[in-house]
Amino acid sequence: MRILASEQVQGWLVSLPPDAKKRVRAALRLLAAGRAGEVAALRGELDGYRRLRIGDYRVIYHVEDGPVIKLDYADIRETVYGAFLQIRALTRL
Repeated sequence: MRILASEQVQGWLVSLPPDAKKRVRAALRLLAAGRAGEVAALRGELDGYRRLRIGDYRVIYHVEDGPVIKLDYADIRETVYGAFLQIRALTRL
């Protein structure tokens, strides 16, 4: 599968410390190969999205035709879901 990342995810990845960046990139390579570890389907308002858990980090993504994995949002666990819901609400206006 091919992976496309939103601008937010690209900027987030660049800002990570080197060790964390290596772990995230390794997890994304496994996701692209169909061997991702800690993946879960999201429910409720985020139905249709999935999350990839990488330690304290979470990457919210969805699968498009092609097959393409679109990385929508990434951050630490404490803030990722609330921030992504707010962004989705603002983009629907």
